[in-house]
Amino acid sequence: MHKSLAAFLIPLLLVLFLAPAGSAADSSLPRLGEASGGVLTPAEESELGRSLLREVRRSLPIVDDPEIRFYLESLGQQLATHSDGEDITFHFIPVDDRQVNAFAMPGGIIGVHSGLMLETRDEAELAAVMAHEIAHVTQRHLARMFARGREVNFRTGLAILAGVLAAGIDPQLGQAVITGGVAGGIQSQINFTRTHEAEADRVGMRILAASDFDPNAMADFFERMQELSRGAGDAVPEYLRTHPVTLDRITDARNRARDTSGGVRQQGPEFAWMQARTRALADPRRALDQVTEHASAALLYGGAVAQLERGNPDHARGLLERIDAAEAPALTLELAWAAVEREEDDHEAALARLEELDAVYPRHPVVRERMARVQRDLGNHDRALRITSRMIRESETPEPSLLRLQADIASDAGREALRHEAMAEYFFHRGQYEEAVRQFDVALDAGDASERDRQRIEDKRETTSETAREARDR
Repeated sequence: MHKSLAAFLIPLLLVLFLAPAGSAADSSLPRLGEASGGVLTPAEESELGRSLLREVRRSLPIVDDPEIRFYLESLGQQLATHSDGEDITFHFIPVDDRQVNAFAMPGGIIGVHSGLMLETRDEAELAAVMAHEIAHVTQRHLARMFARGREVNFRTGLAILAGVLAAGIDPQLGQAVITGGVAGGIQSQINFTRTHEAEADRVGMRILAASDFDPNAMADFFERMQELSRGAGDAVPEYLRTHPVTLDRITDARNRARDTSGGVRQQGPEFAWMQARTRALADPRRALDQVTEHASAALLYGGAVAQLERGNPDHARGLLERIDAAEAPALTLELAWAAVEREEDDHEAALARLEELDAVYPRHPVVRERMARVQRDLGNHDRALRITSRMIRESETPEPSLLRLQADIASDAGREALRHEAMAEYFFHRGQYEEAVRQFDVALDAGDASERDRQRIEDKRETTSETAREARDR
């Protein structure tokens, strides 16, 4: 398991298991509602999900790459469109962990490990796993687990998150953690989870087929996991620890696929390119080893990304020149060229290319984020801030990395109030509420804060202070 996951899990387990026995019903805990109705309501689940999203961003190693994030978000939203979750806002989070796994959390949070991106053989297999996790959310499995406890609260949500992570070490430990968070006997909880897995397979395959992916991909992936586990001893894929695969489960998936209309294994070249990008960012040496005389366009692209990571834009340019544009996803290739031009300090050329892309793909988040960075390089701070400010306004839960970028641009521009306001929001969306309050205080003291700025900052500070108080009482 990734050391960052362990660093989060150990103190979290101590919080859960060393807390006083009556703390789950303590009135000081933020109370989201009683479970007497048998299931967590959508509003309660959404509220809990927003808090847990910030906790996930604070605690887990997130892949900080806009292109990978956008790809997973796009694929996830395509699948979610064909689910029963019309009233659910999904968040697809790429987790920087080489273990092959994925997980679902209340409120539509779906975590996808980078190891899953690297081990799935095509887009349909990746989509099958994501569809399975979406089904856990839409079928209210997590909400039902919460309903088994006496009360729904944030501590229960942390128990689910801890259980997901603990299962990567020891499946029995993970199950015990989850059980401790929602009450009930261990065996009954395991049976409950097996029922959920079967339902998530069935509903997930329906989502997969409706999204025009080959439904056989689900059984293919299960078989792939079993192959990887043979002779592995304790080093079995983490997916099998958290999602046990049996022969019956594979057979059921294969039979359902036989009764479902067919689809494609890949809907375009994007999967292979994002898989190559994931590998290049995680292990540049391996990505370069795959660049042979007859390497595919995706592997050449991965090599170019690796060369950029090593600070060699000239070598990256040489690899991109070997790619036939007809074999490439146009936007991804153009973004790679813009990255090379920026690394070569040809910012004007990079900006011109990005502006052309912005005309073809208006308001595309990756294009706009890259434009903001190049405008900053050119010293056009007001233009860069206009781009980031608009992106932040348009997002209900902005990416912390975007808020950090806005803070950096504001610092370059000498706008101290805006710099610390952006840093406060950065810490807030990472669940670091006390530091967020401190940054708001610094923003209020900044000499360049107008009266309008002060009113806006004070409103945000009040909300954050309340959230910080609730967090202290948990």
